[in-house]
This record gives sequence, structure tokens and C-alpha cells, in this order.
Amino acid sequence: MSKILTVNEAFVLMKIVRGRLGELSALRQTNSTRETSYLNQEKTIKEPLYDVKALDRRCTELENFLLIAETKVKQSNANTKIEIDGPDIATLLAPIE
Repeated sequence: MSKILTVNEAFVLMKIVRGRLGELSALRQTNSTRETSYLNQEKTIKEPLYDVKALDRRCTELENFLLIAETKVKQSNANTKIEIDGPDIATLLAPIE
């Protein structure tokens, strides 16, 4: 599904997606498990709270979105020309005399 966004809208969405990706990545790193220990026993049971494959798939989808969005923004910037009034570049970068 394609959606047309302004560059500013894309930046805002990318920021939100990065935050969500950070949350999901942290969840993935903690292995999304619950540990249960029983009194007077050394047995610990780890139960997955989330489907690890589904979590990884979601993280990958968000990473792919960010890659595509960043690429599109860079392509847009490469095609956009701006006009700047002022001294020429040689004057701006001239050494101090």
C-alpha cells in the first residue's frame, strides 16, 4: 500500500517508528520471557510471553520501512534545487588575509 507524504510528515512518522522499534527491540533483547521460581527448589521455568518469530518479523518490517523512507527522503533532497542569495562560495571560503 503506497501513501504519499510530505518530507516533514515522513520525518515525523520515521521518528515515531524509531521509538516503536526501540521498544520492540528492547522486548526482543529481554527474550520476552517470564521466569517462575518455586520456593525450596532450584528449578526456574521460562515461559515466552510473545511469539519470538512474530516479534522479530515486526522489528524487520519497521526496519524495512525506515530504510525505504530514508531512501525516498534522500532521493527527494537530491532532486530539490534551492537558490541562495548572498556572496559566492569562493568569497565565503576565502582565507583570512
